[in-house]
Amino acid sequence: MPQPELLRLLPMAQAALRDILDDSRGPVEPPIRSEIFGRERFAQHGRSLGETHRAAHAASRAATFFPRLRSNIGALREAHRYIGAQAATGYDVSPAAEWLLDNFHLIEAQLEEISKGLPHRYFRALPVLLDDPLAGLPRVYGVAWAFVAHTDGAFDEDLLLNYLGAYQEVRELNLSEMWALPTTLRVVLIENLRRLAERVASNKAAREVANLCCDRLDTLSVDDLDRLLDAMNRRGVGRVFLAQMGLRLHDRALSARAARSPVTDAQPGLDAWLRGALPDLAAMQVQETADQTADNLSVSNAVTSLRALGDADWPDIVARSSVLMRLMLTSPMFAAEHGATRDQTLHGIEVLARRCGRGEVSVAQSLLALIATAPGPDSAAAVPGHWLRGAGRPALLSALGLTRNLALRAATAGRSAARRLALPAYLGSLLLGSLGLVAWLLLRDPADPAGAGPLWLTLAGALLMMFPASEAVVAVMNRLISESARPEHLPRLALASGIPAEHRVIVVVPAMLTDAVSITHLVHRLQLHSLANPERHAQFALLTDWADADAPLAASDAPLLALAKAQIDALNERHAPAPQAANESEAPAPRFILLHRGRSWSETEQRWIGWERKRGKLEQLVDALAPGAAFPFFDLGESSRVAPQTPYIVTLDSDTQLPPGRLRELVGVAAHPHNQPRLSADGRSVVGGYTILQPRIVTPLPAPKDFTLFHWLFAGQSGIDPYSAASSEVYQDLFGEGTFSGKGLLHVRAMQVVLAGRLPQDQVLSHDLLEGSIVRCATVSDITLIEEAPFHADVAASRVHRWTRGDWQLLPFMLQRSKYPLRGINRWKMFDNLRRSLVAPMSLALLLLALTGHGLSPWAALALVLAAFSAGPLLGAVAGFSPSRDDIAKRHFYRQAASDLARALCGALFQLAQLLQQAALSLDAIARALYRMGFSRRHLLQWTTAAAAQAAARSDLASVLRRHRAE
Repeated sequence: MPQPELLRLLPMAQAALRDILDDSRGPVEPPIRSEIFGRERFAQHGRSLGETHRAAHAASRAATFFPRLRSNIGALREAHRYIGAQAATGYDVSPAAEWLLDNFHLIEAQLEEISKGLPHRYFRALPVLLDDPLAGLPRVYGVAWAFVAHTDGAFDEDLLLNYLGAYQEVRELNLSEMWALPTTLRVVLIENLRRLAERVASNKAAREVANLCCDRLDTLSVDDLDRLLDAMNRRGVGRVFLAQMGLRLHDRALSARAARSPVTDAQPGLDAWLRGALPDLAAMQVQETADQTADNLSVSNAVTSLRALGDADWPDIVARSSVLMRLMLTSPMFAAEHGATRDQTLHGIEVLARRCGRGEVSVAQSLLALIATAPGPDSAAAVPGHWLRGAGRPALLSALGLTRNLALRAATAGRSAARRLALPAYLGSLLLGSLGLVAWLLLRDPADPAGAGPLWLTLAGALLMMFPASEAVVAVMNRLISESARPEHLPRLALASGIPAEHRVIVVVPAMLTDAVSITHLVHRLQLHSLANPERHAQFALLTDWADADAPLAASDAPLLALAKAQIDALNERHAPAPQAANESEAPAPRFILLHRGRSWSETEQRWIGWERKRGKLEQLVDALAPGAAFPFFDLGESSRVAPQTPYIVTLDSDTQLPPGRLRELVGVAAHPHNQPRLSADGRSVVGGYTILQPRIVTPLPAPKDFTLFHWLFAGQSGIDPYSAASSEVYQDLFGEGTFSGKGLLHVRAMQVVLAGRLPQDQVLSHDLLEGSIVRCATVSDITLIEEAPFHADVAASRVHRWTRGDWQLLPFMLQRSKYPLRGINRWKMFDNLRRSLVAPMSLALLLLALTGHGLSPWAALALVLAAFSAGPLLGAVAGFSPSRDDIAKRHFYRQAASDLARALCGALFQLAQLLQQAALSLDAIARALYRMGFSRRHLLQWTTAAAAQAAARSDLASVLRRHRAE
């Protein structure tokens, strides 16, 4: 019935009621509910469904359930508002309505879950059904529909697995369909809830209309009631309307007889009309009660299942129900890999299956046949990725008959060419960008437009401009690449049961024994590492020296060493190892150990120091872990016993935090055969895999007492980092190599073979970059360590001074190409460090030249220098104003974006204000390094630890004035 007609007959009817009963919307659809199946019957139904499901790839304009999903949410909201209004006015509501009212927040949240779980592009790739009633919808939608219908919306994992297994006996589901199943089940459950909610609301509205009619029977004729009944029938609630009318008329007659009042003239006519429309009122009321009970159960099942779907272990369900997964799990290496690595393999199989027109299982069988030819379970050929993405890919393509596929061959050739040309393209872009920026500025805003100045001053100005220009271009280029490049995470093993004995690891903290307080701090940090990573086959060690001295021994040496040993022994007593396993012949090594060495004479320092400082300690530990090697550390009994056959070392600084689970993750990456270092024939270089794994370093939130404006400006985003898994590292993603910064995992055998006796003594200060370049280092950007950034400008300046000296002391290694055949990307990284150290001095010289009226105008020079210091941070801050989602607190989001922009601007202004000091420090560090290398040969290993620099920092005014009185 059109709404105006309903309004004429029942003027007191609310607008919400008229909307709910609008017959132009058609009848209320029945719930997705059918005969409840048991295990055997469900298996039979799954096989018969598989036989009838004909499917094909979706056309570009295929139907989609996303518009229907949005319609479902709208209908649910309308029903929720109406039921809520009825409940608020005191009307009784059914248990189904109560379920909807109490759990509507959960239902609304499913829209976001569904959008995240099944993007439109992913949906388009799913096979669609060809036959009615679900023609054009994904095949997995039909599978989910049948499961919901025959379980009444109740989620039962065992029943689902049995059903999927029976279905796939007849028709294989693609892996993409299996992963779409949880989201599709949500879609079907939302569809069912929409139908149930409309049914509950419409039935409630029909009863309300019946009550209104009974309240004003004297004004309604039989024709009016017929018209109302026709409208109710068109909406599908005519029987509910009649049942409520019958109940009210029956109660009215009983009340009249009890009061012995005469029956109204309308009563006999109404009774006759009702008997004609509803001959068996009692049976109808029984059926209505049964329907309400069924609806109550269906709503409760659907809401409970929506929760259960979020809690279910879907990777395990997919692994147990997917034919492809079960087949691939027969490969020991695939079964041992981490879930993310498995996903890479499975995606590669999906792509090849589409390319060759074969089923995914058929492609997997060809892949497993090639894996079976591997010489050993730990060889590279045993890894699926070797055949899908590595050197074995041509053999797999040949086995699949794809060698003549021109598109695939072109794509493969393109990837190979991209790898070869990546470095020239990257460096060429940086050079052209820098030259272009310099030329544009000289043409647009020269200091002397007439060009009357000497040519050599113009050339000198252009050369000076190249340094800040290149810094700005490098920052922008790296920022754009890191934001746009898709991170390629290294394959890894899951190590679900912990680190195995054959991959045992020792975590070492190189440090110096200087005083009791620092020793207590070091031992406490070691304990925290162990508590966060309680691995059975992991040791935690302090790798220590005494402080530099004028003699081999000092009076304070023995007490400090005794204190450190006592605290290590106390840790071992507190954290005793687990009982010895029956198959272990030797007693387990202590969990905490102390590896201490004595001093040796240093010609360059003219003092007694720990040999080669940190590099020497790590090199001696690597040598000590080789079979049959001498032990270079003090024999402290059990307190210094290293577990035999330890293949990995994880080195951390004294202020580095090792978060929970990170140790297992690092070893999982190192243990994967794809990442194992592969040496050249002469054993002097690494031609594949990685010897060092460098995690990403993030900054924690500072304690309130430590907060400084300098830390806020330059520490970056502190605290919890939600983007760890999606981070890109430019050198790793473009060139397959990262940069070692002194904290990471070392492969003992490769380090010992490649670096043994290779580096000269008393010359290498910044050994991290050099060692990582020689033995191949990978940046593992999705595994993070936590380390404080400097809180004071002077601490940061002293750190940069040390790094600059170390970088310039690598100059001879860059020039000796025959002795140190470094790859091009590593030589660029070393050169880039030298270039960066000259940016501040050259920028200062450029500003001074501009003030003299040559080169650029002063304002243009100032803008270029500011761009050098702020281009990267400003680009990131501006990009931060573009939200990636709609469901965010916009005011808070833009406040944070504005804060980041202000931080980038203030940081640039601070660096500009410090330009003179930075230039002086850089020139001092460069001059010291060159003089010491070329003339004095002294103090080449001069170093102050970060912890010592931080401890010596004072921020009070008197200390700052004393420290800078000479500046």
